[in-house]
Amino acid sequence: MSLVEPAPRYHRSFLDALREYHREGLHTELDPELLADPGEFRRWIADVRDAGLSGTAAVERDRVPHRILWWTEGDDYLGRVRLNLRLNAELTEFGGHLGYDIRPSARGRGHATALLRAALRVAREAGLGDVLLTCAPENLASRRVIEHNGGVLADTSSAGRLRYWCPVTPRSTPPA
Repeated sequence: MSLVEPAPRYHRSFLDALREYHREGLHTELDPELLADPGEFRRWIADVRDAGLSGTAAVERDRVPHRILWWTEGDDYLGRVRLNLRLNAELTEFGGHLGYDIRPSARGRGHATALLRAALRVAREAGLGDVLLTCAPENLASRRVIEHNGGVLADTSSAGRLRYWCPVTPRSTPPA
C-alpha cells in the first residue's frame, strides 16, 4: 500500500468507493455519474491538484495550500488524506494539518493507522514539525489511530473537537 497522487488509473475503484461513501451520506458533493466520464474524472483530478497549489476550496476553512494523496493498493483506491501545509484559525479548531478517511469496505484492517503513518512522513518531507489532528470525541477508532501514531491529546477545541499533536518522526518510546 502506498500514498500516491490522484491519478486516472484509480478511476473505477474511486467510483466504487464514492458509491460506498454516498451510502453513508459522505462526500455527497461529488457526483459519481458525472465523474464516470474519464475526461471529467481527469479534469476533476487536475482541479483537486490545482486547488491544493493555490489554496482554494469551497469552504473558507480549507483555503490554505494543501496536498491530497490517495491510499492505494495496486489499482485499488482505499482512502485519502489531505495535508494542510499551514493552519488558519478555523483549522486549529476543526481539521488540523491532516484529515483522512478510508472507504467503508476497507475499514477495520489497519489502513487508517498505516495511512496516517505514511502521511506523517510526507508532512516531515514538506518541512512540518509536529502536526495537529482533530477528531470528534466519540470517534474512538480515529482516536486510536492517532494515538498509535504517537499523537498526544492536548485539549478540546472550541468547536468540540479533540486536538492531538502528533510528531512527524516516530518517538522511541510511547508518550506518557
